[in-house]
Amino acid sequence: MLKAFCIASKRGEILFSTIFAPTLTKAVFHPFLSELSSSPHGDPPPAFTKEGQDYVYVFRDDLYWVGVVSSGSLTHQCGQLLITESLGQLHRVCSGLCGILTQHSITANATLIGEIVQESMNGGFLQLQTPDKLQSHIYSRVVAAKESSAVISTPGLFGLEKSAPGTAAQQSSLIVDTGKRELYVDVVEKVWASVSAEGTVIRAEVTGSIQVRCFLPGNPTLALSLNTSLSTLPQEGFSTGTRMSEVEFGSGVNVGDGGRKVSVMTVPGQEMTIARYTLAPDHPHLLPFTLTGSTAALTPSDAELKLKLVSNTGMGTVSPHVTFHVSAPPTTAAIMSRTSGPRDQTVTFSPDNKTITWTISQFPGGSYAQAYIRLVDSGGNASVESGELDFEVSRWVCSGVRVENVKLSPHTEGLNKWVRYLTTSDSVSVRLT
Repeated sequence: MLKAFCIASKRGEILFSTIFAPTLTKAVFHPFLSELSSSPHGDPPPAFTKEGQDYVYVFRDDLYWVGVVSSGSLTHQCGQLLITESLGQLHRVCSGLCGILTQHSITANATLIGEIVQESMNGGFLQLQTPDKLQSHIYSRVVAAKESSAVISTPGLFGLEKSAPGTAAQQSSLIVDTGKRELYVDVVEKVWASVSAEGTVIRAEVTGSIQVRCFLPGNPTLALSLNTSLSTLPQEGFSTGTRMSEVEFGSGVNVGDGGRKVSVMTVPGQEMTIARYTLAPDHPHLLPFTLTGSTAALTPSDAELKLKLVSNTGMGTVSPHVTFHVSAPPTTAAIMSRTSGPRDQTVTFSPDNKTITWTISQFPGGSYAQAYIRLVDSGGNASVESGELDFEVSRWVCSGVRVENVKLSPHTEGLNKWVRYLTTSDSVSVRLT
């Protein structure tokens, strides 16, 4: 039996929690978060005891899925394996019902995840479930954490390709006519990074996945050829390929040519994960944007914040939404702003929490945008230290992984092949001073 459960980010933020034991509060998770931040070798052991509490967790999609175990319970006596498997199954169910899991999607779908947890951990008693079995017991709908742009047709690998910034789970179910013969291949990556004021990437982690969804009768075999190897093995000689620290292939996936070719038997209408991967720490991390900023005095009472955002994704890509959140000096009463670059830009100020939000929609790759923000009554010597950058970039991924060839056996006439690339931010912190 579990006494409590939570989902926490890599930065130690509790995104979702539920308490099964009436005598406990959210403070029961503090020892786990403390161990997480102080562990000398990265992540703590998958099961440990601290301050009288027993913790078991799994790390999935850059999130910690944590259970607090009751001492003397059956699960405690059976060891951590049962709990680890249950937490992993809970993650798979949430992923199947919510789509791609990020900090934003977890908080946006807290009600839906609460229903899933209620059915999977009834009062703290673990119950293995599947998305199909839970579907009839779930009443909440998936809430999109970010808006996506409309489908765009561009010349590509299969002639005129249709590109849409979304995952197969979130977008395909909305726009696919199951009466058509269609195949979707999605390469989706998430970015966690910390960037210095000079634009240098201090620390970054990029995780990705290749997902497919096929709407064809029968069970045709899908074969993909990639431009790089999905492998953690070092390549001999000089190589400009993508370096991976972790690679996990999905169930039933056959791997060949050192990870450059993969094949799998498809199931009609079902999303399948071909592979999940994490870029190696020594891989050069090219982030989709470079943000620089400075603060200068205008008058003894006012200062001006200058921001410049440069897209590194190149021509042919587009960012449906880019948002930069920054805290204004505490005495700021209002702002006045002007922008240059893409037309659809807004700068807003929240007097309650002193937050400035700069939003750019339909930001084309290879361009730049600027914002000049006057901070009224902030003080002439005021400064802004750092902010958070949120983005979604279609037709581009940080790793450079590309699908070079898609083949179905047996051959299908009149098949529409959709290959899509999407990069989203999980947490990107940018210092300005």
